[in-house]
Amino acid sequence: MTLPFLAAAWLLGFAVVGVWGAPAWVAGAWFAAAAPGMWALRGRGPALLLMAAAVLAVLGAWRFEQWADEPLPDLARSLGGDVTIEGRIDSEPDPGLTTLRYHVRAERVEAGGVWRETEGRALITVRETESLSYGTPVRLSGRLEEPPVLEAFDYRAFLARRDIVGTMSFPRVERLGDGPRGSPRALAAEMRLRLERSMQAALPEPAASLGSGIVMGRDATMPRDLTEAFRETGLAHFVAVSGSNIALVTALAFLLFVPLVGRNWAILPAAASLVLYVFLAGAEETVVRSGIMALIVLVGFWLGRPRSGLAALGAAAIVMTAAQPRLALEAGFQLSVASTAGLIVFGPWIHYGLTWITARVGAAGAIPNVLLEVAALSLAAWMAALPIIWVTFGQVSLIGPLVNIPTVPVFALAFWLSGAAAIAGAVWEPAGWAIGLVAYSPLAFIIWMAEAGASLPRAAVAVPRFGAEAALVATVALGALGWPAYRYLAPRLAPPPEAQGDLARTVRAGALAGGAGALVAAVVVISLWPIGGPGELQVAVLDVGQGDAILVTTPNGERVVVDGGPSGIVLARELSDVLPHWQRGIAAVVLTHADADHVGGLPALLERFDVGRVYDNGETRDTAIFARFAKAAGARETLRRGDVFEVDGVRFETLWPVPETSEGPRNASSVVLRVTYGKATILLTGDIEETAQQALMARGGLDAHVLKVPHHGASTNSDGFFEASGAWVAVISAGEGNRYGHPTDETLGNLGGRAVLRTDRHGRVTIVSDGASISVRAEHWEASFAPAEGEG
Repeated sequence: MTLPFLAAAWLLGFAVVGVWGAPAWVAGAWFAAAAPGMWALRGRGPALLLMAAAVLAVLGAWRFEQWADEPLPDLARSLGGDVTIEGRIDSEPDPGLTTLRYHVRAERVEAGGVWRETEGRALITVRETESLSYGTPVRLSGRLEEPPVLEAFDYRAFLARRDIVGTMSFPRVERLGDGPRGSPRALAAEMRLRLERSMQAALPEPAASLGSGIVMGRDATMPRDLTEAFRETGLAHFVAVSGSNIALVTALAFLLFVPLVGRNWAILPAAASLVLYVFLAGAEETVVRSGIMALIVLVGFWLGRPRSGLAALGAAAIVMTAAQPRLALEAGFQLSVASTAGLIVFGPWIHYGLTWITARVGAAGAIPNVLLEVAALSLAAWMAALPIIWVTFGQVSLIGPLVNIPTVPVFALAFWLSGAAAIAGAVWEPAGWAIGLVAYSPLAFIIWMAEAGASLPRAAVAVPRFGAEAALVATVALGALGWPAYRYLAPRLAPPPEAQGDLARTVRAGALAGGAGALVAAVVVISLWPIGGPGELQVAVLDVGQGDAILVTTPNGERVVVDGGPSGIVLARELSDVLPHWQRGIAAVVLTHADADHVGGLPALLERFDVGRVYDNGETRDTAIFARFAKAAGARETLRRGDVFEVDGVRFETLWPVPETSEGPRNASSVVLRVTYGKATILLTGDIEETAQQALMARGGLDAHVLKVPHHGASTNSDGFFEASGAWVAVISAGEGNRYGHPTDETLGNLGGRAVLRTDRHGRVTIVSDGASISVRAEHWEASFAPAEGEG
């Protein structure tokens, strides 16, 4: 217990300065004052231990004080002004919906016409087409702003601990050359991005984002509501670079293999899990730190003395914070240390308690010991981290322990399979897809558990944040509880009687059969049932925000995508919601015109899916997003009026643009398609405006049952166009609260007498037809009619 006690004294020194702002000597004074009394009561040894703790507490306080007094980097002098910065990209991209964020390490800065050498980092936000590799030299021009202090989070201090002194939103970016491609850091960054793309090609969303979070800690593309569900159910640690997280994976691998190959050989698959994690997560500072903590737990299990890891954990905490004092303020580091300590100290006793309970209720042996071990480790980590979660997030998950117990074993399986899918897919894409078929099930189960748990009333409760002092008191109380748990070994229970063992085996066999049956049923419903297609035409106007994206599914399951909306990740989420998880093929893609709100999502679609043919209107645009689309698409076919292609009995007829080169705005040459199946007709009008609409009306033959309203419902329509279409149902694709005011009141008024569905209010809109009748449904609306009804 000596080294853990000294580590606690060292960290207490940090708290004395960092939390209370007291002088460094105060940290040691508490221990020194207690030493004489301890000498009188317990003798020389304990008193010397207190004096050693006093020295370490003072040293810890001094080290933190020294770090805290360091001035901000020179770049901070330029905050609040327009600057030009020369430096290098110092991070991997952090993706948003249509943006990327990078850290830039500054080397020179110009302000007021004067250049100077500088140091420090800036956080920049750029458009997603501004793809920059680690180490790339750049010149940035824009305004360097001071980061904000948010109501519940000191974002400025968080960035300052990483030497980030300012932010730049959409600066002008000039590349000054190529980055150091041969450096280990650059190679690691390139590898991780390649593995992430491989994961995206193998899995649908949000399973792909969850898999990236589990394997590489890259969870930025997870939907916000799913991220919140993970927080409310206590599963957020699954997608964090955490020592306790990987410790659970390695410990579970060890425990699973011990009955099969023995303790000495079981260390190999467990160590392989640890090496795989460090490799995939990029071997960065936080990854190595987490790997060290997991190694400590693993060695303890291997030696048969899990408690022995606490001393090593204490030593690691001292060394890490001495090298980088800022770690003591990082919630991730605090949670890793606390959770890992909980695994070591409380895990054996909780396992004993669970085993004792199962014996008392006559279920000894019915539940496999490895599940009891997993439950014990999950509860131990949760309990130890509770004070930090309380103070840091102001929220405690009540459902967390119950959700974690069945989910942790599946999490380990998801980790191994997701990692295998990413690696295999990077070598040969079909291999990644095949492993992804298997990886999808555990990932989907974790997502379901998070969403189901979060849907329960009071799954998580907000708790008052009483400050760091209260957290320290709670941690000390937990430490006092942990002292006897660490000092005394948990007893071992006698094996159950033979008769009870027979009953346990019967119960286990029944549970295994029931679980296998449930798994088979889920596979049939989720994976096998969609094979062969829906047997009817389905046209889904996807809810991609302010833009257009339409998925046409033929009766036998062929898919055609018309436009991609503004964001690749949003398009991927929408497609994943309506496609079978194994579907990675698209028969054809049609780009109506090259505006960003139509082409923006298509490059990501072309990278994620195997696409047959690509059509567009033959025009190009000098933008980065169109260049990316053109590169990903390769050979493209041009659509003009009169062109027709057919997919599985569904006819796609091009009504516009005309063969001659069009003059005027880009929207004037937007592709218009009439989709026909049997008697049902749907008119997809892109963004055509008044001139094109008048030409179409003059030519005639616009009759349709459902109209996709042009240009998101803008006031750019010709009088009589809606009437000329004869559509009974009108669908508008627009983003909620968009800055253009789409759809306008004028357009909505002109659509009077029709059923009007809007993606900004009704969500995804789906038109379904068997060729004789049509039904229209959305998340908040549903109706059906025969085609003849819409013709009058």
